[in-house]
Amino acid sequence: MTRAIMVAFHKYTNFGGQYYEPLLDFFLQNMRKYADEYDKLYLIDSNWNINSEKLYGLNAEIVKVDSSLRYYDAYKAVLPQITEDVVLLMDNDMVVYREGVIDDSFDMLIQSAEYPQSIVSIYDTIGEKAYPQLNGKSKFCPYWFMANTEVLRKYTDVEWGSNMPEHETLGKLTEAMLADGVRPYEWEEDKSSTLFDGTKDGEKGKDLGYYHIRAGSTPAYLLATKKYGDRKTYDDYLKNQPKSEYLRQLAWYQYMLYSIGDFELKITDGILFFLIDAGVNKLEWHEYYKRFKEYHGL
Repeated sequence: MTRAIMVAFHKYTNFGGQYYEPLLDFFLQNMRKYADEYDKLYLIDSNWNINSEKLYGLNAEIVKVDSSLRYYDAYKAVLPQITEDVVLLMDNDMVVYREGVIDDSFDMLIQSAEYPQSIVSIYDTIGEKAYPQLNGKSKFCPYWFMANTEVLRKYTDVEWGSNMPEHETLGKLTEAMLADGVRPYEWEEDKSSTLFDGTKDGEKGKDLGYYHIRAGSTPAYLLATKKYGDRKTYDDYLKNQPKSEYLRQLAWYQYMLYSIGDFELKITDGILFFLIDAGVNKLEWHEYYKRFKEYHGL
């Protein structure tokens, strides 16, 4: 049984590419560690212009798509090219940090009695509907969603996008698949975080071996916008968005930089000046970053 992973890479600005590259480098570093747990990695490149030289040691393919495509529509466009039996849709800010996670998820799908009429996915509660098959939750999540490739192709005429408040991304796909009797299996998620303001959702994360950052490219977008874009857009974001949330994302971004050994001055200075703009001193940040790593077991 052959196994594929599809991941979309899209930059949210047409400038400041050096700030986005650590996301790709960190993701590929992790995928290189667990390369024996899947057969093929498909990198869906809408406007990233991924350098193929970065794929050393990986059985990976870059698939260019129209940059105007929404990422879930890009998945639909690429599905006909997937030759593997099963496929995992995965966000580029999904951090896998333990051996066996990808293996276990594929095994849950392949070993199910209902295969290929089965789904393995993280579930969410966003949207108006709730399904008993999903333990009262509302939909499959696109950042960890696994299916038989041939079966999934049958649903490309279904809308995969959001239509709030009725449903979020994959809401209609979830509804259609459940109506057809597809058997879902829930893949556990850890949404807990330790925040800069001292609040915690528990004393320690679940330490599942994987974690979805959520909007993990936000620091790259902000650093690129500050240096090359509209400074007012940057300032307004820091003023109007929850501080603890963008600092949480920045902590993950710093962890990526340290993990890949990227200490270039232009990026390090970008973070330091970002913290100044956010009104955070070095000591406060050091203490938070230490707490952040301990919380997630990094």
